[in-house]
Amino acid sequence: MLKSPLWTRVFAALALLALGGCAMTSNFNQGYLAAARRPVTVQAEGRALIVTTRQDDAYVYTGRPTSLTGGATTLTMPLGSIVKETATTAFTDTFKGGAEAVGAVKDSDRYAVIVAPRLTSFSYEYNQLKNVGFAVTPTVSVVVEVRGLDPKGETRWQRSYSSGPVEAPAYMLNTAPQEEISKITHKALYDLFTAAAADIARGVAGAPAGTVAK
Repeated sequence: MLKSPLWTRVFAALALLALGGCAMTSNFNQGYLAAARRPVTVQAEGRALIVTTRQDDAYVYTGRPTSLTGGATTLTMPLGSIVKETATTAFTDTFKGGAEAVGAVKDSDRYAVIVAPRLTSFSYEYNQLKNVGFAVTPTVSVVVEVRGLDPKGETRWQRSYSSGPVEAPAYMLNTAPQEEISKITHKALYDLFTAAAADIARGVAGAPAGTVAK
């Protein structure tokens, strides 16, 4: 029977083999977003307007992981569309009237809040060191900026939200590791925008001055 250290080396080799040099792609996935959704703790009346630019919507990320594991691979993912969809869904879940995504401010009197979400930082890794070479833990870190707009589309306030490292379950062998990164990217973004929406909802609900109410 093989001893544990040898098994460790075998699984480490398999994990590295699965992340051999190649180009990988992943797309926005409604199923990943659905899995990330959860009941919100704060809700507000009214409807939210989500404003994004065509340039931001069209942003496609292509890059390598920050880890040595998988360092020869590249991942291409349409982060612009993922940001738009996760932000709209988070605000839809938080505002009882739902949310609508558009490219410019319009009919501002119909909305309780007008917000402009934007991705400012993204990185990912296949963390093998954490598992002493035994398995891989897909990890992402994202930072978003959320701006509150007035009826003319001018910025009234803004705030950044950082996810810190967000981990997916570890695996020993995976033939589609990019999908693990995509899943937790959807989750991390949804969680950040849910936090932003909750902050804004508290303001709409009559929080003290200085909050992020419209």
